[in-house]
Amino acid sequence: MRNKSIRSLFLAEIFLATTAFAGSEHKNLQVLSKDISDADLKKTMEGFTEQLGVKCTFCHILEQYEKDDRPHKADARRMIKLVLDMKAKKADYFGPRVKDAVITCGVCHRGKAEPEPFIP
Repeated sequence: MRNKSIRSLFLAEIFLATTAFAGSEHKNLQVLSKDISDADLKKTMEGFTEQLGVKCTFCHILEQYEKDDRPHKADARRMIKLVLDMKAKKADYFGPRVKDAVITCGVCHRGKAEPEPFIP
C-alpha cells in the first residue's frame, strides 16, 4: 500500500491536477502538464486523496472541476510546488541519500488533510 502511495504521489509531483478528467482537453491546468493523459491525471488525483485522507470535494466542486471556488485548490497548487522544490533541493531539505520517490505530500501530511504541527 505504501509503495502504491509513493508511486501515485511521484506522478503528482510531476503534474498538478486542478481539474478532473474532462477528456483530452483538461481545463484550468496551471501546474500540471496540459497534455497529461486521463489515466495519469486520475492516478495523480487518487494519490492526493490517499496521502491527505480527503475526497475530491476537498478541493473540487463535483462536475465543475475546473472552477477555483474552493480555497483548498489554491493551497494544493502551492503545496505541489513546495514538493517539487523539495525534490529539486533535496540535499538542503533532507540530505543527499533521500530518494525522490519518498518526497511526497505524505511526508508531512501522513494521511491527514492538515499536517500536525511539530512541537519540539
